[in-house]
Amino acid sequence: MAVAERNERAKQFIIDKLDFVSTLDESYFEELDTYHLLKGTLNNLINVPAKGFRGVVATAITGMFLDSNYDPLNNFYGCNPRSIFEQGIFYAFENRVPCGKSDPLNVAKNINVLNDEWANGKRPQSAAQAAVNYLREIESSTDGAKEKIIDFFFFKLLEYANSIIEIKISLSEEQEWSSQRLASALSYFVLEYPESGTIPQLVVSKLLNKVYAESNVIVKGGDESVFGTNTTSKKPADIWLEMNGTALNLFEITVKKIDAKRLDDCIHALNPLEMLNIPVHFICRLPNDVSTLKGTKDGVLNYKGKTFNFVDICCFIQSLSSLLSLVQIMDVLAELKSFVQKIDRPVKTKEGWKKIFE
Repeated sequence: MAVAERNERAKQFIIDKLDFVSTLDESYFEELDTYHLLKGTLNNLINVPAKGFRGVVATAITGMFLDSNYDPLNNFYGCNPRSIFEQGIFYAFENRVPCGKSDPLNVAKNINVLNDEWANGKRPQSAAQAAVNYLREIESSTDGAKEKIIDFFFFKLLEYANSIIEIKISLSEEQEWSSQRLASALSYFVLEYPESGTIPQLVVSKLLNKVYAESNVIVKGGDESVFGTNTTSKKPADIWLEMNGTALNLFEITVKKIDAKRLDDCIHALNPLEMLNIPVHFICRLPNDVSTLKGTKDGVLNYKGKTFNFVDICCFIQSLSSLLSLVQIMDVLAELKSFVQKIDRPVKTKEGWKKIFE
């Protein structure tokens, strides 16, 4: 089977499963001998923020559909999981089930055997163990029950997705959103609900885009994935400014400790791009995030011949916000609200938005 055909079959398999289970209620599964055990297992697997373990199971089930001889517990990579997930399953889940681009690889990268040892130490371990236990249940089931056990996974997955969709995201109509009220709310949002760096990068990107909207300067990088290093993604930084195709400033956005390795990674990303001469600004928490860097003075550090600048993220947000018009302020809030409303955003991020902005 050609790769493109296989991936399309994977996508259609998931779509068909989700469409089928959407017509069911839970009583359909109560006749399963292991119904109560399965329900507990699936709750542990699905009702958690971590998407990777759900992705592992979805990929394993799809692999078994594509190849009846596929054994996910002992040869997980035997189904080409990256390809069928990223080019098939992902597009079936998109806007319907909370999903990232490489979910199964985030928790099972280069892992062939899915067992108790693999699950041990994963976060949350209960979800990893549930993935193993559920796949074991499929393997040990009779042909008559196997399909219904698989359908139960998709039923609970869709049930979870619908619970996320039901979380309504809005914006307080009574709040007067002055520039500094905006800055205060955004600062709290990025510090308390960073979502592995997604929110700080997005907020800074939105503000920079508004500031430079009527200029010849272009803001780059802010709408791209924040996962993976700049070295592997071929980006010079999280966000950068360009004019006439030439980079002006590079911004690394973080709310984590910055160590020598982070600076080395930055240098290694810039070197092949011949951009070591471009100013680099770490937008971070000062002084917390630079406490382990020796030699930093007045927000500047010369490290291995490269000058790094460090700017407090709350001050940066405050300064950028002060340059916005009322219309731009409301545009920023509307764009962020739309982003948080997406099904892929974690419940914690949604709850943070409601607490701060509603």
